[in-house]
Amino acid sequence: MKPIQQIITIGALTAWCAIAAAADNHPGYVDFSGLRGLVNTEPVVEVTLREPLLRLITETIPVDDEEAVNFVSRLLNVRLHVYEDIGGNVRQVADNMDGIAADLDREGWERVVRIREDDDQVDIFLRVSEDDDIVYGIAVMIVSDDGEMVLANIAGNISFDDISALGRRFDIEALSEYQEQEDARNGDCQ
Repeated sequence: MKPIQQIITIGALTAWCAIAAAADNHPGYVDFSGLRGLVNTEPVVEVTLREPLLRLITETIPVDDEEAVNFVSRLLNVRLHVYEDIGGNVRQVADNMDGIAADLDREGWERVVRIREDDDQVDIFLRVSEDDDIVYGIAVMIVSDDGEMVLANIAGNISFDDISALGRRFDIEALSEYQEQEDARNGDCQ
């Protein structure tokens, strides 16, 4: 490899590592590595989108879809891991999820869903800014007694308007009305 190519390659790798570190240090990032370490199988679905790829995705969205462009442009990291069979580790995984959930509670995340039914467990959290204007992160942890596990984390600087726009775009009523619900909760009348 020629010296100029080496310099460009080193520069690109350095930039990629800096971007990855910035996303990992964002207040909306959740480290699920402890849970993935308990599972002796590969995920059947694995999606990891970091800021550079998310910027490219923004470029592919039609110009007239301003709401989608605004939403995606505020994301720093999107991760989804789905496992179909985690073997006999369901109870151990569920216990570790409880530990992560307790950590998120202590760190100021807002628990929006908690389900404990038989051996099924669902936890969904939002990390909201102190002024309640921005959602820094969304974390989803699901494990079922049949051995399925889902881990998802979205980190960025997402406004409640973005969440409502996303709900309208994909016809998800609970999300499309989110800004109205948030305004009512905060006592804002329009």
